[in-house]
Amino acid sequence: MSQDVESIYEDYIARLKQAVPNVDPNLTHRVMYLERKLAAEDMSEPDVSAVIEYRKGSDLDRKMSNLRARCEVEAEYADRENSVHIVGRMKMGRLKEIASDKDIVKITGKADPGYGE
Repeated sequence: MSQDVESIYEDYIARLKQAVPNVDPNLTHRVMYLERKLAAEDMSEPDVSAVIEYRKGSDLDRKMSNLRARCEVEAEYADRENSVHIVGRMKMGRLKEIASDKDIVKITGKADPGYGE
């Protein structure tokens, strides 16, 4: 029985990777889970903190400016080279929009409800 559950899980993770290849599937899952859990709440968008790793040579100043203006997130240089740290409320649609930048290598991070949980 546990093999059935494990194979379902592995298939699910593989499909998440297929849908948004440059986003950590655990982040994708968490954002989708919270988006549904918070649907009836006043603050229905999960609070996301993520690190975006860009291809070497990307103009990080321009990337941060675009993220701030287009996606309404806070953005600053991350500790890792070629990376930006973003914080903001977002649903899966916004995360996919951010991930659509062809210069992004990967996005990792965490999401929570944003009200002390």
